[in-house]
Amino acid sequence: MPKNFILLWTSQILSQVTIQIMNFLLLARIYQTTQSAIATSLLWVSYALPTIFFGPIGAGVVDMVSRRKTLMITNLLQSLIIFLYIFTHNYSVFLLFVVVVIYSFLNQFYVPAEMAALPSVVSQKHLPKANSLFFLTQQLSLIFGFGLAGLIEKLLTFKGTLIFCSILLFIAFLSVFFLPKLKPRNKTPQNIENLIKKLFDNILEGYRYIKGNRTILFPLGLLFIIQVSLSIVTANLPSIAQEIFHVSISYAGVLVVVPAGIGAAIGSYLVHKLISKKWRKKKIIDISLFILALSTILLLFGSLIFGPIAIIFIGLGFVGINIPTLTFLQENTPDSLRGRVFGNLWFFITVASIFPLIFSGAITEFLGVKTLLTMMSVGVILILAYSRTHGQKLVEEVL
Repeated sequence: MPKNFILLWTSQILSQVTIQIMNFLLLARIYQTTQSAIATSLLWVSYALPTIFFGPIGAGVVDMVSRRKTLMITNLLQSLIIFLYIFTHNYSVFLLFVVVVIYSFLNQFYVPAEMAALPSVVSQKHLPKANSLFFLTQQLSLIFGFGLAGLIEKLLTFKGTLIFCSILLFIAFLSVFFLPKLKPRNKTPQNIENLIKKLFDNILEGYRYIKGNRTILFPLGLLFIIQVSLSIVTANLPSIAQEIFHVSISYAGVLVVVPAGIGAAIGSYLVHKLISKKWRKKKIIDISLFILALSTILLLFGSLIFGPIAIIFIGLGFVGINIPTLTFLQENTPDSLRGRVFGNLWFFITVASIFPLIFSGAITEFLGVKTLLTMMSVGVILILAYSRTHGQKLVEEVL
């Protein structure tokens, strides 16, 4: 793979490891303090708040400024935020919500910049492989970060783990520093009035492109559903550990996150192979939906032996939907609109996650996590049924 891809990939790996470690640290800290599934759901709502107000702006900005500079600045500031939290975390447990809000605000610029930069550092021929590598390392980062965060904290202490995360993000900053400029094709207006007008014109143009382009809208919908579902599962991880596996949250990483990461890593490899053998993307997605529905049902009857096996297939199913749809979007979205398309996707996913997250927390709190998983499995089955009966007309010229 090209050198520039390696640099961007390095930043992605370090950023993913960091956010997974931080997710576990903050999730465990708030749950251990409150013992409430609703409180852990509110943690994810805190991630969503900056998206509501700044998501579209971030998406518009990415197509107006150097993506390299955007990646550099966000990595550096995120590193600084975590470093400053080292000196304040003992004052109040609720300060972690402030850290989450600021970190998420910076992600409104980092995420679309990263996804929009990827097609610029690899050829279209190698784009499926690049996406598979991104997903593979994302899942391995999940295993290392979220899965081993509890052990890392025991080894380094909470404060030491924060220092470790801050260093990882600083290295990510150094990595993207050596990328080419990745300047936008259109010049940025120098006049402040024209700059503001250009920004909002960019935002509206991105929405119009998505709304009016069926070949983009349908894959975005698939990614939207699967990512919202993933957010719900992650927010309810402590309850899954206690009600399904009957263990403390300290073992959630080993019994839930590690198997999910293994399944996703296997899925990344298999999907790349299938796409390279000219399998239709819709066929891969339908198979993945079936696997996801069946394995979620099996998880309801999980044990310490069969539960992790079911989760492996859940991870595989998630990736089997993500890679084909994401690859298609990157292949078919013009370079000048990529930042807005991926930024708007991130915006819709995060905003739409707020009420399902709160709702799922309430269901878990009062009816139990098995009820939540049952509802999600039924939802996947309905999506699969719709795809089988009506999906061909929607995607026959797309996937």
